[in-house]
Amino acid sequence: MSDEKKTVKGGFRATFALIVSIIALIFAIIAFNRTGGEADLRTQISELQGTIKTLRMETSEKVDKVRQETTKALKKIGVEIKKEEPKKEENKS
Repeated sequence: MSDEKKTVKGGFRATFALIVSIIALIFAIIAFNRTGGEADLRTQISELQGTIKTLRMETSEKVDKVRQETTKALKKIGVEIKKEEPKKEENKS
């Protein structure tokens, strides 16, 4: 019937876009490897884990210190309250 050839529109543009994206991917890989890549990332992660461990220990020590100070303050308040109770009973009599 018809001997017309179908031309694919956008064939050159699609090919060109594919080539540009492959080149961009290559540049991204090169840049990643220049910045240290996975080895540098793993080093940073291990450093952060060490810092987190240190912070946990310091926080735990500070919380224990606050707990001990609070306990001492509550004991002092309890002693003062016990001293006040006999005085109140004497005033009532």
